[in-house]
Amino acid sequence: MAHSAEYLKQLKTLHSKSAFGSGADIPAVVKEILDSGEVTSFLDFGSGKGYLSQAISKSYPDIKLYTYDPVTSPIDLPEQVDMTYSSDVLEHVEVDMLEKTLDDLFARTTKYHYHLIACHPAKKRLSDGRNAHLIIEQPKWWKRQLEKYKWQIQHEKITERYVEKFNINVIKYITVLKQ
Repeated sequence: MAHSAEYLKQLKTLHSKSAFGSGADIPAVVKEILDSGEVTSFLDFGSGKGYLSQAISKSYPDIKLYTYDPVTSPIDLPEQVDMTYSSDVLEHVEVDMLEKTLDDLFARTTKYHYHLIACHPAKKRLSDGRNAHLIIEQPKWWKRQLEKYKWQIQHEKITERYVEKFNINVIKYITVLKQ
């Protein structure tokens, strides 16, 4: 993931102070793809604490798994993978680094992309006061960013719910793209 040194410091500070990372449940649409046998290598991009990677490793031990997070697992990315997965990650990319990050992910992925993108403000703030979601855009905007790569949209879903406790309208854009 392309990021500035200053932003990496912000991420390290944020991650040291609070819980983060999504659960270990493999989304049904991802299970279907993995069950098909088409995917032999998988990049968990922005893996957080690695819960999804642990679930993939346990359920699909024959898949070559790469677990990347700039703070918790800063590995060298593989040159090529069959599938890239990100959940609540792309909205954390610095705006001026998004195109470079997407170009990189699409260049190294050969078959499938799964992205779950939060389209709402985060509950958390960076130490410099910015919202932890650096890019807050509507699903249509995100779809346009991904369509530039000319991959087929195989699955698309938008979820929306109001969380009264935080006074946030939580909007998620979920998509699977196939080469």
